[in-house]
Amino acid sequence: MSMKITRGNIENVLSFTDEIVRRYPNRLIGTPSCEQAGIRIADEFAKNCDPGTVKREEFTCHPKSFLKYIRPAVLAYGASLIAALTKRPWAAVAGLSATLAVFVSQFMFYKKFFDPLFPEEKGYNVYGVIEPEGEVKQQVILCGHHDAAYVFHFMDLSPRFYPLLLVAGIVPFLLLLLYSLITAVTRFNPLWLRKMVSVLSPGVVPLWWFTTDAVSPGAGDNMIATALANEGAKLFADRKKAGEALKHTRIICLSVDGEECGLRGSMAYAARHARELTGIKTYAFCMDTLYHADKLIFFDNDLNLTVDCSHAMAQELTDIATSLGYKARVDHMPWGGGSTDAAAFAQKGIEATCLLAFELDITKLDTDLVYHTPRDTTDAIEPAVVEQALNVIAAYLLKKDAEVR
Repeated sequence: MSMKITRGNIENVLSFTDEIVRRYPNRLIGTPSCEQAGIRIADEFAKNCDPGTVKREEFTCHPKSFLKYIRPAVLAYGASLIAALTKRPWAAVAGLSATLAVFVSQFMFYKKFFDPLFPEEKGYNVYGVIEPEGEVKQQVILCGHHDAAYVFHFMDLSPRFYPLLLVAGIVPFLLLLLYSLITAVTRFNPLWLRKMVSVLSPGVVPLWWFTTDAVSPGAGDNMIATALANEGAKLFADRKKAGEALKHTRIICLSVDGEECGLRGSMAYAARHARELTGIKTYAFCMDTLYHADKLIFFDNDLNLTVDCSHAMAQELTDIATSLGYKARVDHMPWGGGSTDAAAFAQKGIEATCLLAFELDITKLDTDLVYHTPRDTTDAIEPAVVEQALNVIAAYLLKKDAEVR
């Protein structure tokens, strides 16, 4: 149960990634660039997937609801600070509570409660199918996303100080809320807490520049994953043409839009296809943030520690990777790290995991980190990680199909 991954396969992945990154920059969901990238991806999927199966599915979302409340939040903090210091604590409580509610809903849990407050945009998921030789008894989704992220200003300037800057910005909100509640409820004015708020409040100001209007090229995060899904499909399409199709395993090659604004594309796909994804055994093999060989990670928990993915699937893929001689482990998304598309499938009861090849330990962030920066170009991706990912994809699909009778 093995397949030969050639230099040509690796070059296909890197060249397709580079083509999209160069031809379609600034791939924010709802932009012409992102839509055109999706059309090009559909054309490529059509070369490998079964005839007539490739589709572009439209969905709507409110992408600016995910991060573009940060500047209004800074202004709300300033107004709340003035209210608290001028003996209007309930006004401060109201302003801070509303601001923190948006943050918790949108960033921590990826909910949509406040989405209607922001402009609506159209996104397009792209997918195609390779059917097996016999009866379909299970299916595996190979999933990446093709939209790109805003540049994270502090990540670009200094990855090592990025977490500290975030903490320095968030803590004053919590302390000011505590101070305002105490003064509002008890009419007691704790001077030590007031001094702490005064001293730490400047830490909120840098949040104004947390994101810029610049957009990352998005090669490693995450066009490389879409290219890997496409090449994985090609491997098995070529086998099918040679009379060696999988026996009972359907392959779904999927590239979602809107991952960078709160998994909106994968949520839309999982919701729209819920019946067919739960009606047959389905495994969602997502990929994201792939840069370094022998740093393979498979998630069993995602979305800021709030969503359990499939530990069994993550462990199985880890075992496959290590059996191939690669360094791999099961891990989870750290709090504050956000999420991957695996969470959208897991929330629907679908077995899912995400493959990453990226340093998760914030104490070890590389000084040359390119994630969410203008340097996230194809040359930042090690060809060896592409080879490793393709080998894992191939071995996993062959193993799963061999288990079904």
